Amino acid sequence: MLFKNMKFYLLLFVLTGMFGASRAHAFPWDFDMWIQPSILPYEQPVPYPLWSVTTTGLRIAPEPREDFESMTQNPVPATEESLKNGEHLFNTYCFVCHGMEGKGDGPVIKRGFYPMNITSAPVIARTDGYIYAYIRYGGKVMMPSYRDNITAEGAWDVVNYVRKLQGNPPAQAQPAAAPEEAAQQEAAPEESTPESTAPEETAPNDTSSDETNTEQESAQ
Repeated sequence: MLFKNMKFYLLLFVLTGMFGASRAHAFPWDFDMWIQPSILPYEQPVPYPLWSVTTTGLRIAPEPREDFESMTQNPVPATEESLKNGEHLFNTYCFVCHGMEGKGDGPVIKRGFYPMNITSAPVIARTDGYIYAYIRYGGKVMMPSYRDNITAEGAWDVVNYVRKLQGNPPAQAQPAAAPEEAAQQEAAPEESTPESTAPEETAPNDTSSDETNTEQESAQ
C-alpha cells in the first residue's frame, strides 16, 4: 500500500514538473534573467531627489543659431581630409533630399517633396555660418536638425563640401610660419637707408677785404 502511494506521488511530481514548469518558466528559487537590475515593463526608474544635480554628466545649453549665421569664414580649412569627411556625411544624411550634386533632386521628390537646390545663387550668397546653422539647427519648414547625428566639426566639413558642389570652394588657409622662422624674422634688424649727418661746409667769411675798405675810407 505504501509503495503504491509512493508511485502515485512520484507520478504527480513528474507531471507537475512537466506541465506546471512550462507555464511558470522557472521555479521561484531559480536564478534566471527575469529578476535583474534593468527596468521591467511598466516600471519606472526612481526619480531624482528634488533640487539634486547629476555628477555623471554635464548639460551645456546650446548656443543660439544667430551666433553662427553671421560668420563669413569657415573655421575649418577646406583640406582634402575635411572635404572627404564632408562628402561622406553629405552622402549619408543630405543626399536623400538634396541629391548627389546638391540640385535638390534626391529620392524624396518621388513622394512629393521638393528640397532646396543648394547650388542656387541664393544659397551661394549665404554665409558659411548660415549653412552651418541650418545643418545643426534645422530649417524652418522641412529640414530637420542634425545636431545629434553630425558633430560641430563634421558640420563645418559639410559646409566645405557644399561650397565645392557650388563650384566655389573656400580659400585654403595659409599655413602658419614655423616657430624658428618667426623668431628669425623678429630678431632680424630693420634695414634703413643711411642718412648723411655731416654738417654742410660753408665758406669762411672773408673779413680781410672788409678791413681794407674801412681803412681806405678813414684815410680819405
